[in-house]
Amino acid sequence: MTAARDPTRLLELPAEVRAHLLHQLAGLVTPQRLQRMDDVLAARTARLVVVFEDVYHPHNASAVLRTSECLGLQDVHIVESTKSFRPLRDIARGSARWLTLRRWGGEHPGDIDACLAALRGDGYAIVATSPDADAVPLEDVPLERPLAVCFGTEETGLSPAAFAAADVKVTIPTPGFTRSLNVSVTAALVLHHLATRLRATQPPAAWQLPAARCDDLRLLWLAGESRSARALAYEALRQAGLLPPPVPFFRDRPRQA
Repeated sequence: MTAARDPTRLLELPAEVRAHLLHQLAGLVTPQRLQRMDDVLAARTARLVVVFEDVYHPHNASAVLRTSECLGLQDVHIVESTKSFRPLRDIARGSARWLTLRRWGGEHPGDIDACLAALRGDGYAIVATSPDADAVPLEDVPLERPLAVCFGTEETGLSPAAFAAADVKVTIPTPGFTRSLNVSVTAALVLHHLATRLRATQPPAAWQLPAARCDDLRLLWLAGESRSARALAYEALRQAGLLPPPVPFFRDRPRQA
């Protein structure tokens, strides 16, 4: 079903149609489920976003998605310049459904530049994880601006382009013999620290999602709750003319005698 494959098409519906659909979808779930969604949305933030650059090991990719969702982050940018992003369902535990994932091509190595330029244009400071001597500890990362935290491939880390674009480089001290941490562990430590500091030091109005975005997410989440919900969403798209035309069916040509 197209609505299930690309639920964001629902956001193209006219406002009054979206409001009616939201009312219908809300009637398919319990009040407790609705309250749970509202509680999660109240803790959601887009002041801290994740950027994956060519993270391709399925276990690591899935673990970072799950960590991001658990910590209340909403946006994850996936750069696929040279590696495809393939999360594992058993590890991610459905976390991708609740996140806003944006993929950045794979056609050319400039995808990381385009991603970071777009984020900087939206006001984000670019944060790169690095073991270099000029990197600062997590507690010194300023929180006045929204942060886009970048994590690189398991083998070589972030690309030179990502490091060149970074406004801040951060490090996690590792006094042991092994110098670097697994990318999923690094992400968990960095994101937990920054998310905790953000909520502890900034008023909720500074990091919570705007009401309009919460409404959009509530609609998308409810539309994926059940088969009945997906059917309602599909019908709304169909009536609005937002579904692609059906693929023509061609019968096999008769065999030549």
